[in-house]
Amino acid sequence: MSSDEELARIQERIQQEILERQREEARRREEARRIDEIVRRLLTTEAWMRLKRLEMIKPNVAAEVKAYLVNLYMSGRLRRKVTDEELKALLARIADRTSVDYRIRII
Repeated sequence: MSSDEELARIQERIQQEILERQREEARRREEARRIDEIVRRLLTTEAWMRLKRLEMIKPNVAAEVKAYLVNLYMSGRLRRKVTDEELKALLARIADRTSVDYRIRII
């Protein structure tokens, strides 16, 4: 096998890997867009704006909230739009659950 053939195979493999990564990224973006569409319908305008601001600062927390809301919606337990106050309460519960207590005890 010539080095030209080997080089061509390597280049083809790299191109295939790049295409696969691009397809996967497109699938992720589409999934995020669909989740955003669902969540946007579930929240009032004020709550949606709060969640989008949170997403800029703490994307992991925002993703957790979105997953929770979609879960409620899919299971039929969410029958009306979530208000800003209700979203704040949900965020407070998540913050309480994930907060770390840094008290120092001197023995």
